[in-house]
Amino acid sequence: MVISTSGSQTYVTEMFNGTSSIYSDVTAEKGGSGQYFRPHDLLESAYASCLNITARMVLDDMNVSYDAVTVKVELDRSDEAKTVFKYQIDISGPIEKETKEIVFRKVMNCPVKKTLSKQLEFILES
Repeated sequence: MVISTSGSQTYVTEMFNGTSSIYSDVTAEKGGSGQYFRPHDLLESAYASCLNITARMVLDDMNVSYDAVTVKVELDRSDEAKTVFKYQIDISGPIEKETKEIVFRKVMNCPVKKTLSKQLEFILES
C-alpha cells in the first residue's frame, strides 16, 4: 500500500510505502513547483523499473555478464481511446545480439505490464 499526503507546497504530495518516500507534483504551468515526478512520470517509472529489474534477472539466470541495463519509457496519451507505453532497452557490455533478443522477448511480460494489461477497476473504500 502507498499513502499519499499533501504537504505545504501547492500540489506537492509525499508518497510513503512503509519504508521509503518519494514526491510528486505538477508542472509550474499547472500551479505546482515542477520539482518532482508528475503522476504520469510515476506510471512510466513503474514500467521502466520493472523492465530493468526483469532484464537483469533474466541476464543473471542466463549467467550472462553485462555492464548496465538502461530502460527508457514514454507514455503516449495522444489517442483518447488508448494509452501506449513506448520503451527502449539498452544492455551494454560484451553481449551477442541473439542473447539480447532472447532477453527482450523474456522481459516483454514483466509483472507491471501484466498488471497494466488486465481490466482495471477503481473502488473507493471508506
